[in-house]
Amino acid sequence: MTEKPYVLAIDSGTQSVRAIVFDRRGGMVAREAAPHEPYFSLKPGWAEQDPADYWKKLCLVLRRLMARPEFDRDELAACAITTQRANLIATDERGDPLRASIIWLDQRRAEGVEIPEGMPEVLKLYAALSKMNWLRLNEPEVHRRAARFLTVAGWFTHKLTGRFADSTGMQVGVWPFDMTTQKWYDHEMMFDIVGCRPEQMAELRPPGEVLGTVTAAAAEETGLPEGLPVVASAGDKQCETLGSGCTGHGTAVLSYGTAAVVGTTSRTYMASPTLEYYTWPSAVPGAWNPEFFLFRGYWLVSWFRDQFGYRETLEAREEGLPTEEILNREAARIPPGSDGLVVQPYWTPHPALAPKARGAVVGWTDVHTRAHLYRAILEGIAYALKDGVPILERDFGTEITELKVSGGGAKSDVAMQITADVFGVPAARPSTIETCALGAAINAAVAAGWYKDTDEAVANMTKADRVFEPNEENVAVYEELYTGVHRRLYPALKDIHETLNKVAG
Repeated sequence: MTEKPYVLAIDSGTQSVRAIVFDRRGGMVAREAAPHEPYFSLKPGWAEQDPADYWKKLCLVLRRLMARPEFDRDELAACAITTQRANLIATDERGDPLRASIIWLDQRRAEGVEIPEGMPEVLKLYAALSKMNWLRLNEPEVHRRAARFLTVAGWFTHKLTGRFADSTGMQVGVWPFDMTTQKWYDHEMMFDIVGCRPEQMAELRPPGEVLGTVTAAAAEETGLPEGLPVVASAGDKQCETLGSGCTGHGTAVLSYGTAAVVGTTSRTYMASPTLEYYTWPSAVPGAWNPEFFLFRGYWLVSWFRDQFGYRETLEAREEGLPTEEILNREAARIPPGSDGLVVQPYWTPHPALAPKARGAVVGWTDVHTRAHLYRAILEGIAYALKDGVPILERDFGTEITELKVSGGGAKSDVAMQITADVFGVPAARPSTIETCALGAAINAAVAAGWYKDTDEAVANMTKADRVFEPNEENVAVYEELYTGVHRRLYPALKDIHETLNKVAG
């Protein structure tokens, strides 16, 4: 085991970049963060960010962090990187970006891509979703000059180490990547279908392996020690799963973020042909994370706050409390089931279970208040995520007996108790909200030799702040509403939703 007592996690999301130092027990020693420039849309449905801003802000937070008094930079054993997923940076042979990064929110498609006759229909969709194909058709000069196509994590790795290397855990979205073997495809047809060549890809390593070491030039820019090992990790959601302590074994992670997700970790690969869930390579080497998505998760909480005036409540101003704390305090006074008010939270439909859905609120009476609606939103999100549990249990053969809950929603006691009661199993809140960075730190800890594998690292570096046990009376109320109302709502409203969709264009 290395004598150096700390590891560094870099966590770069859509909105900000964070750099966090952790100790051997998963304790946060020091943290720095800076906001990214917001993404921009040159056309409707596009979403891009400036890679120069990524690097500028990363250097800023690292220099600040290396100057902190809580640790000495020479005490760092390793560094691991996790970033937003499903993004693309096209670079020249030196690794300099040729254009803005196309990020995960981008909706553009490469229309008219031809694929060989007789290929499965899903490959046509795969080709259309490829941003490399889009560049080939719409920005041919950029495509011609591109020596590399990289993820944000792969690009950071190159900037820090000089090597074109990346983690298997970052290959989320449309890449010529074989999910079953977690390697680049060994035949060129898949490269042709997505619009790239094998030599344009980064060298892949599984999570927990060293990708390279910090160069003298990068050390000068960032303040990091020269020679610091840079370790493969995974995408933000996979790292959040690992950092929450979910390595499978009957546990699932429930992420209450902008998008809400329930997922688990599996040592066997399985994909849903109907897109009931998505399966990605895990932050655990040789494993996968199936993820059941609710695309508008705790985004609904922000929507509710902004649209219904809670931002301006007198109570919040007088007490100096965050708006969400006022909301949660009011929701705690409302009985389970929100006095018969039910929210169907499909402000964005689920592609497999509710493809025609729109949001719905059912059961209004004169007793209901804004607090009822807020609680019903929390309950509706939990109902919709519960839909994914039997699907994951069916396909992966593991009964889910415990939930690890992360994301901004996990800070709410009322949301945590609703979760335990709706799912009928204990719901554990991690001791840190920085579960994504902690997942990357676990990969770094294994690479540093602190622990023999991720299971041992998780046992030593993750812990629960509080476990919410299901209340039997509440479980009974929620089960009646889940089976008697939520599960019946979409079939009952499907034709109405379809008509509304036509009217709305």
